Amino acid sequence: MTGNEQDAQRIRHGRRAVAVAAAVAAAVLGSVSSALASPSAMPAASSAAAGISRTGQATSPLADGSRIPAGWAPVPYRRAQLSVPGLWLVESPQQFWCGPPQSHGMIFVGSRPVVPKGAGCGLTASVAWIRPAGHIPPGISRRTPAAVIHGIPVYRLPGGTDSVLYLAPDLGVRVGARGPLAKRVLATLTRSPLSVVLRRGPAGAVPASWIWRQFGGVRFATPRWHLQRENQWATCGTGLVPRSLLLIDATRPPAYLPCPAPIPFAVAEQAQPGLTVVTGKYAAKSVGEDFARCQARRGARICLSTITGQGGFASGVLIFSVSRPHEHVSAFFLLGLSGSGTLPRTIFGSISVPRH
Repeated sequence: MTGNEQDAQRIRHGRRAVAVAAAVAAAVLGSVSSALASPSAMPAASSAAAGISRTGQATSPLADGSRIPAGWAPVPYRRAQLSVPGLWLVESPQQFWCGPPQSHGMIFVGSRPVVPKGAGCGLTASVAWIRPAGHIPPGISRRTPAAVIHGIPVYRLPGGTDSVLYLAPDLGVRVGARGPLAKRVLATLTRSPLSVVLRRGPAGAVPASWIWRQFGGVRFATPRWHLQRENQWATCGTGLVPRSLLLIDATRPPAYLPCPAPIPFAVAEQAQPGLTVVTGKYAAKSVGEDFARCQARRGARICLSTITGQGGFASGVLIFSVSRPHEHVSAFFLLGLSGSGTLPRTIFGSISVPRH
């Protein structure tokens, strides 16, 4: 491995080890208590109360964070999202944790619900998962779905004992759960903020109260967030400061910090609103990502990070580069994928590269 590759790996590790000690502490100490996360504390809900009507139609959208059940947190993967109790562990191909005593469940994103060999623990009583759909039978859209959850038709698949398993062709995933909360968890299925940000069509007008800025040769709009300016990447976690606009003109090499490795509770990995924009001599080295899936829009060439939609810790931030077509990258953006996705979609849609 070259020195540059090692540097990039350390940067990625720094973001992956998100500095959310305060959020985790709040969760453990009572903001999201173990009672709320406990299966025994969750009464059974009717399908209507959970978001599925008797006729198979959605009764109340849960894409907006304010409609997620109290004490629960959203867990996205690609175009889909489930919500689970805040102290459930988020497991992914990039990270696996054996749960502490206060954890009452696990949700696997991008993989089957399997504990790696030698992990030293087993599955919790309550488990959920979101993973790629795999083979989608031709003509399935002409069949009657088992249910329609928040406008998304789902089709029942064979599952194990006490498991409920659905195929959601529109989202390209299959979702499943078992345990006392299985039906409640699956009833939260909705489109992820990422899918809202990247869907086709106009993003809508930028609110008059927002502020237009130009940085690194790129023009964009944001809410009236707290503004911070730095000349060096020196941050752990996602690289975002919640409800802040962080502008980094990276004239100095990135600082390597002793980033903590927090427990991946769902509440700790929940996306936060915010935006970081990095430009300058050491911008690419600071961000430390590879980019693909490019598109041209409003005079800009926008390329998404290769980790887009992978789930787990990285799912709360959309990382992308912006440049003029056929020119070097002007700036790198790290955009928080919070709430329903409407706010980050508006920011994303506002991006343009002014003419010289």
